Amino acid sequence: MKTIFATLLLAAATLSANAQKIVIKKDLITVDGQPYARLEQGETQEYYVSSLQNERLFLVRPLTLQDPAGSTNYLQFVFTDSRKLVETPPLSLPFQVLSPIRLARQIYSARLLKNDALDPKAVADFEVNYGAPYSARRQALNLLPIQQIQQSTVVAPTVVPVAKP
Repeated sequence: MKTIFATLLLAAATLSANAQKIVIKKDLITVDGQPYARLEQGETQEYYVSSLQNERLFLVRPLTLQDPAGSTNYLQFVFTDSRKLVETPPLSLPFQVLSPIRLARQIYSARLLKNDALDPKAVADFEVNYGAPYSARRQALNLLPIQQIQQSTVVAPTVVPVAKP
């Protein structure tokens, strides 16, 4: 019993030693008290991630793909300079609002930034790990994401009830 308790205590201490404290105040992401990046919310739910010198590095926007199998929420990362597009599953369920702190944790855990700039190797690894499966599916089905559908004009057929004899 003491061995199990000691093992659990050691595991908890190890996990807490590796955990970083990520805080967002006034659009500044800090990790263990050190400035990491800027996170600015756009007009809708998208977020712009910038360097500490306010150079925009990438955009993160939540999107919904609706296809015959149902609807799927995902995050789309668009890297400004390289024009790379990476899509990840949602950070939490339900996915009504994108949590900035969870987004900051995902960005930090992927190590996308190094020395106040994008780390090309980390971005390449991020792209390989996640890819753009939702865009590929949307193209295969010739669909638009819900966000774009709401902005365009869609004509729906009218359904007329048939009277039973």
